[in-house]
Amino acid sequence: MPELPEVTVISEDVAALARGLEVLRAAVFRPDVTNVEPEEFERRLVGRTLRGTGRRGKIIVLDFGEVVGIVHLVISGRVLRLPGWREPDRMNTAVLEFGGEGEPLVLAFTRLWLGYFDLYEPGEEDEHPLISRLGPDPFSEGFSVEYLEDAFRRKASIKGLLLDQSVVAGLGNIYVDEVLFAAGVHPTRKADTLTPEETRKVHAATRDILRRAIELRGTTFDSYHDAFGETGGFQHELKVFTRAGEPCPRCGTRITKSRVAGRGTYSCPACQVAG
Repeated sequence: MPELPEVTVISEDVAALARGLEVLRAAVFRPDVTNVEPEEFERRLVGRTLRGTGRRGKIIVLDFGEVVGIVHLVISGRVLRLPGWREPDRMNTAVLEFGGEGEPLVLAFTRLWLGYFDLYEPGEEDEHPLISRLGPDPFSEGFSVEYLEDAFRRKASIKGLLLDQSVVAGLGNIYVDEVLFAAGVHPTRKADTLTPEETRKVHAATRDILRRAIELRGTTFDSYHDAFGETGGFQHELKVFTRAGEPCPRCGTRITKSRVAGRGTYSCPACQVAG
């Protein structure tokens, strides 16, 4: 699933490609891809200009002025540039054609039957069922050490809390494992057992790792590509994720795989302090 770095890259790519361009055509393959009727989807977008893009957690926000597009790619969704208009199908389930001074630009939002491309009035996107429950963004002022100290006053596993979008927006399985390794905290630790120093390390590692992943344009294992069709590069810097059986880069102990908070979890049993 695209996480915060991948969604950031895709959002910025869409802005680089289409900001300032007018929507000439818009279509969806299936009614369940969007929260409006397919005919309304077309009517509300055609003639609108993309003013900018943004991100809320793992959600792409497209600003069309009087309409806001909310795109959630879920498990394997992608945004790709196509060589020309293509009617939506099972793969390219939402397609937009933009026009400007040059050749038309066609963007396909792929495999969106697992996700959606919803339309909202400006200012109402906060009512979206996923956006309305998001916790602070890792790069916001609200994501402070003090906030984490308060959030960690629970007996839930630290990994489970960091995966909870109402606690921190945008983190997913890959980056939580990497953050906890960098902070030296075992994923099974109860959050309320972390020391103030450990909490500070989790906070710093979250921002550092996410920034680096964005710089390298995300992590690619199989399906993730940016809007230009290129793979990310952060997979080459992963310390523990998917590296079960390999030596820990810090102490040499073999990395183990377990199941924590319902997710496959990678950690070093020696240098990540367990509860």
